[in-house]
Amino acid sequence: MTDTATDVVEAFIDLRSPYSYLALGPARELAQRTGLHIEWWPYLTDFRSAYGGEVEQRSGRDVAKLKYLYMDCRRLAKLQGLTIRATTKLWDATLGSQAMLFAKAEGRMWEFCDPVLQAFWRREFDLESASDIEAALVQAGLSSNEWRAYRIDCADEDLRTAAARAEDLGVFGAPTFIFRGELFWGGDRMDLLASTIAQARA
Repeated sequence: MTDTATDVVEAFIDLRSPYSYLALGPARELAQRTGLHIEWWPYLTDFRSAYGGEVEQRSGRDVAKLKYLYMDCRRLAKLQGLTIRATTKLWDATLGSQAMLFAKAEGRMWEFCDPVLQAFWRREFDLESASDIEAALVQAGLSSNEWRAYRIDCADEDLRTAAARAEDLGVFGAPTFIFRGELFWGGDRMDLLASTIAQARA
């Protein structure tokens, strides 16, 4: 008999990562299809180290790598009916990640994340704007007063807890999915994750 209590996947996503964005739909479909629970966490990738620093500091190789990354993501996004436009700077996702944790705790994570990410990847949302984040939370049905209190009392600690959880589990990039201690890095590992879940339940 399968121990369904262990059928939990921990998922770490970076709001600025196009590959994280592309993995959301398939991961949620997998959860719906299999009945497993996904515990979602924000993850702040060190993009400066990964892609050669600020835009003006990047080598020709770094630029070529990023051009390919976004070309690849646009191709994958087209298959899902999504839009991804290359970002024009290295965004700070701290505030957005804290808002994600707040919305998650209030049971409104996707009501917040879905429209925010759709707009962000169309270059129509400022992920660093406190007023834009607050407006998006209110649009998702959340209280601005409770959000402001959360920012003062809990936001920094909750984000540190998420980072510590990632560190404990060996997460080094996003998106990463973890099932029974086994890591699956990248949205292109979704079929392998599904297969592993099926084998564990057999």
